[in-house]
Amino acid sequence: MNRIETDVLVIGSGLAGMMAALTAARMGCKVVLVSKLSLRSGNSGISAGAWFVPWEELSSDQYTDLVMDTGKGINNRELVRVIAERGEGVTQRLRNMRLPLARLVDRYWIVDTQGSRKGPGMTLVDGILQHILPDDRITTLASTYILDLAVDEGRASGATGVSKAGDPVAISARSVILATGGGGSIYRRNDNHGRMIGDGYRIALEAGLSLRDMEFVQFYPLVFSEPRLAAIIADDSFPREVRVINAEGEDIITKYGFATDLNEAAGSCRDQLTIAISKEKEMGDVYLDYTGVPEEPWRHPPLDRLVRMSSDFRTRPIAVAPAVHFFMGGVEIDVHAQTNLPGLFAAGEVTSGLHGANRLGGNALAECLVFGEIAGESAARYARESRSWKPTVQWTKGELAWRDDTGLAARFFQEVQDVLWVHGGPIRNGKSLREGLSKVDAMEAQLAEHEPERVSMERTALAGCLLVSKTIMRASLEREESRGAHYREDFPRSDDTVWFKNIVLHLDRERRDLVVSYSDLPRQQREMRR
Repeated sequence: MNRIETDVLVIGSGLAGMMAALTAARMGCKVVLVSKLSLRSGNSGISAGAWFVPWEELSSDQYTDLVMDTGKGINNRELVRVIAERGEGVTQRLRNMRLPLARLVDRYWIVDTQGSRKGPGMTLVDGILQHILPDDRITTLASTYILDLAVDEGRASGATGVSKAGDPVAISARSVILATGGGGSIYRRNDNHGRMIGDGYRIALEAGLSLRDMEFVQFYPLVFSEPRLAAIIADDSFPREVRVINAEGEDIITKYGFATDLNEAAGSCRDQLTIAISKEKEMGDVYLDYTGVPEEPWRHPPLDRLVRMSSDFRTRPIAVAPAVHFFMGGVEIDVHAQTNLPGLFAAGEVTSGLHGANRLGGNALAECLVFGEIAGESAARYARESRSWKPTVQWTKGELAWRDDTGLAARFFQEVQDVLWVHGGPIRNGKSLREGLSKVDAMEAQLAEHEPERVSMERTALAGCLLVSKTIMRASLEREESRGAHYREDFPRSDDTVWFKNIVLHLDRERRDLVVSYSDLPRQQREMRR
């Protein structure tokens, strides 16, 4: 067994995890940074490398109001204020680290690839890794899957896991940071890294934590769906000549009465645009039409990247369709990134509260940068205050493996993806959600009949996918209204009188059942909504 002792354990090596690890190390702590794949894997590396923070012409108050409005009022306003107040500062710290940054359309910061074929997201990841890898206070542990969080004396004390070689790993730590990202890949159609399957949500539920707002899954409306193109998002810095059209050539922005241009619709009205395109898809294909764009913009980002992908962008409309992009729900945190379990902190997409019912474009990386840094600070302080405490990790697992002995995991994973896309996709209704939950229950029962001889990464990950899919459909069934990214065709309107609140899910670990409760929003926030 590989036993490791550290001050701070960071689970997840995306942007939030890297920022947390770097910050905790700079505060004098020993850090272990764990990734289930390589350190460069995950959504951060395939992102557009852009984030949105207040600037000279958008005050902190205006930014806060914009984020709250996009989230349909049920965000945690205190978390939004944190981004507003710290966003520019963390951006300056990246500049001090000599990351190549540039302004994009006035209000976004973006990583400048400086002519490199490497994408802006990977340029950002590699730029931060250059500061992590030489730091002897940070130990990196790749190809290691975290099975469970360890809890000792009522607080987080580390984690247990398995290496790709099948060796057991036990990491004891005075504080732990959960930065595992979201779970978009448990949907059949998504633009996420292939292994973003909601591990952090499973870890949190099994440790006794609650998840909030899991019904709010953001579907990016414009993701390429051509047979020979990867399912990646169409960059939402569109030249004004670009249109989104249906099979009849009608402009969808005009047809559905959007009061904005395509860029604003794709950035701050993603929920509405997704529903519009999903309805059009029931009648025929939907396309992005770049054919009216003149010659010059094709020589520069972001269009030059499209030219490298295919020459067809310039000559014919390209098919697009919605795909899962981001999870707004997750683990509850406070302004210090502290969860409800002492010693456990969280940052990034695995958390909830900042985005409410819908995420504003550019706020994913802003969240990772700001709350990754905050989580690192808070975890480091907690660890330093616990120097006299020796955390312990109890090993209760038997023989381990990376692969599933039964061979069922891969097949069932594809079934979960199909079930969730059909029953928990962009357009939902009560009957379909109940059918989806029944199908997941049936899969869990079938798996229980084929218990493997060894605990494995694949089997544990699959169990997590089934559990996370249930949280999405259970919360979606509970919320009998439409709000933000959650659309119920049987309840197509928002209802602030009943549903201006958050849905919270807790796992009854004995019955293996999800328990639903509600969290009322502050009265002042309710009054502001009126």
